[in-house]
Amino acid sequence: MTMMHNRRARDRAGRIAALSLGASLLASVAAFAWPVGGGDVTIDNLAFKSADGDSFAIAHVEFTNTNLSKEEVVKLLTPDTPVDDERELAKKLTADKISIPSIDILGKDGSKIHLAGLTAAHVDAGRIESLDATGLDATGTDKGSPVTVKTGALRLDGVDVAQLFAGESGAAAATPSRLGGLKLSGLDVVAPDPGDTPGQSIHFSIGSIELHNDYAGDSLKQGDSKITGIVIEPSPGSDTAKSLASLGYSKVELAMAIGANYQADAKSFTLNTFTVDGVQMGSVGLKANFTDVGPALFGADSGARMQALLEAGVASVEVTLVNSGLFDKALDYYAKQQSVAPDKLRAQWSATVGQITPVMLGGSPSGVALAAEAQKFIAAPKNLTVTVKAKTGALKAGDFMALTDPTEIVGKIDISAAANR
Repeated sequence: MTMMHNRRARDRAGRIAALSLGASLLASVAAFAWPVGGGDVTIDNLAFKSADGDSFAIAHVEFTNTNLSKEEVVKLLTPDTPVDDERELAKKLTADKISIPSIDILGKDGSKIHLAGLTAAHVDAGRIESLDATGLDATGTDKGSPVTVKTGALRLDGVDVAQLFAGESGAAAATPSRLGGLKLSGLDVVAPDPGDTPGQSIHFSIGSIELHNDYAGDSLKQGDSKITGIVIEPSPGSDTAKSLASLGYSKVELAMAIGANYQADAKSFTLNTFTVDGVQMGSVGLKANFTDVGPALFGADSGARMQALLEAGVASVEVTLVNSGLFDKALDYYAKQQSVAPDKLRAQWSATVGQITPVMLGGSPSGVALAAEAQKFIAAPKNLTVTVKAKTGALKAGDFMALTDPTEIVGKIDISAAANR
């Protein structure tokens, strides 16, 4: 059995590795009340063998001022503890601090996982003040090819996963999970080529991830995220590498940034920025304003979230394209495919945009203006910004559902464009 096929054991490893986090990266921890007169639990040299044949080794465990007994801590860490029992222990758990310097897992297929420096501070009722791990190192195989996963230091702040232990009957009314902050200093993955090229692999890495969220009550107030140093590098000779090479790239290098804020009183949600930037490619940026966004959109009730989404309206959307090489490489690629000169293909694209865009927008003046700006961009591709605004208030889901002709939407919006400015 390969590392990828040993999913049950890996899931257990995740729960052991993260007593404080819940389902996303590490595992499950929560409590109903802070204990009165808690104690300390220290255990050395824990070793388990799962029903799947995987071996678990935990050299040292410390639970400071916890309400669990030593026997309960061992049961919580045991990989084959029934899920219901594990859930009840996690509900009960409180601690000032949890420290597990290392967790090692040896799969019966030879795969290895090493988690280092796991600590959680102030665990109470599913809320964790901070959670740290100094790194993860995993090796294994998939489809006969090696797989490696390595991470740098991880820091989580203001984690709230109480919803995970609310139970099925109370899940709809539970407080949604939240995360105040996240910092990851690096991620490096080597896996088999996604195109199934025999013996070939793909390398994926991230330099850093930073996330910060502020909340007002149960709703998100402001969120900002940055991901830098994203690298996707297929091995030479793989199908993926050949596809990239046809565009003149040996690898893809990206960065992302997302920023948004929500005003509960005004029921307005603003996407300040959503940008993907590629080295020697260019960038795509999106901004948007939404109205009538009810707090239920950020709640735990899936039905209420869907209803809130249907009631929300789109007031404006702005898309910006910046070319730093990708447009030119794509033009050259398609010119070779069609055996025509790049300048001739550029002229064809420009003519097509000039003809089709006004037709798609019902022959409106804004359609003609949009086509003209797009043609400027095609002639000298630097940047292009297209802005769409609702003429009155905002467009809601019902407005789109009531359309019998797609061109009817043109009468409800204003479109403007600007190229190379």
